[in-house]
This record gives sequence, structure tokens and C-alpha cells, in this order.
Amino acid sequence: MFVVLKCRYNANILAALHKYLLTIATKYVIMNHTHFDESEEYAMPSQQLAKHEEMRQNGSFNHRADAVHADIFKGNPFFDAHDLIQVKYEMLRTVENDSRDVSSSAGDFGFSRVSFYQIKKEFDENGIAGLVPKKRGPKGSRKITDIDVEYAQKLVGAYTKAQIVTLLKEERGVEISKRTLERKLSDKKNS
Repeated sequence: MFVVLKCRYNANILAALHKYLLTIATKYVIMNHTHFDESEEYAMPSQQLAKHEEMRQNGSFNHRADAVHADIFKGNPFFDAHDLIQVKYEMLRTVENDSRDVSSSAGDFGFSRVSFYQIKKEFDENGIAGLVPKKRGPKGSRKITDIDVEYAQKLVGAYTKAQIVTLLKEERGVEISKRTLERKLSDKKNS
């Protein structure tokens, strides 16, 4: 469960959220009557595996968990170095509240100094929601819009595909290949 708050980067809010997270961690350990020792090897519980799988699916899994060396992530199952959102938040909190320098703190959490400032900027602008990773890659068609496809569909009976490509370029400024046009017309037909 993720709590999404829109707030400004504020030391009081960070302190309150950190206290809340520690309270939940304490309750988790008490409810499960579990003792955790850094030197103990223990199997990953099925809940943890399910959580990691969920994080992989939503993009918040930290594939560089082995680069996280911060003390807070050692010995307590609540603090999971695989949870990218939690790692980013704790890094920001450490710099803000513990007055640590950016370079060493970022390094302890597996980030560079440049990444720290990018993460901080996102957090300042969007609150906790800014810590959620963005979808990578293209966000949609960059060359042809749905309106252009509808325009091309109207021309299908009267013109060849090559002529439609030429008309799109001349009349609408859209430069695509004949194959891209065929694919887009096929996609529109099937939807």
C-alpha cells in the first residue's frame, strides 16, 4: 500500500512520516514475534517475495539493492533496500534531518550526487508521488496522431497507401513510411 501525498519538502513532514514508518516497523516486528539479527541468515518469507514481485510489476523494484549500504536498511525487515521509493525517501530524509553531506549520503543509498538532486527536485515538485519511477521509453506515437490516422482512413478508398503517405507529408507535415501507415490503419481497424 502506497500513501501518495502532495506536499512541499518540509523537515516537519519528513520527520512525521519517518516516525510513522518506524512505528509500523515496530508493530510488524512485535506482531510477528520475530527477532532479527544482522548476522543471521534467514529465508525470504513468501510475503516478501510477493512484495518484490509487485514492485517489479509497478516499476518500483530497486535492482541495485546491493549498492544500498545505509545502516537503516540492515537488520530490520521493514526497511527493504529493494523498495526504490523507500530508499529514495530515506536518502532525502537523511540529508535533511541528519545534516549529512549529499555525496556520501547518496553513495550510501546507491545513488550519485546528480541523482540525489534530480530525486530532490521531483520530491519538491510532486511530494511523495515524485519518488515513484516514471515509465521509460516513448509515451505514444511520436510521428502520427489519432487525428492523422482518421484523416488517412478517409482517403483509403480513393488513394493508394503511397499517395496517402505523400498527402500526409504535404498537407499535414507528417512524415511516415508506407509500412507505418499500414500498421496504424490496421491498429485503428482492430480497436
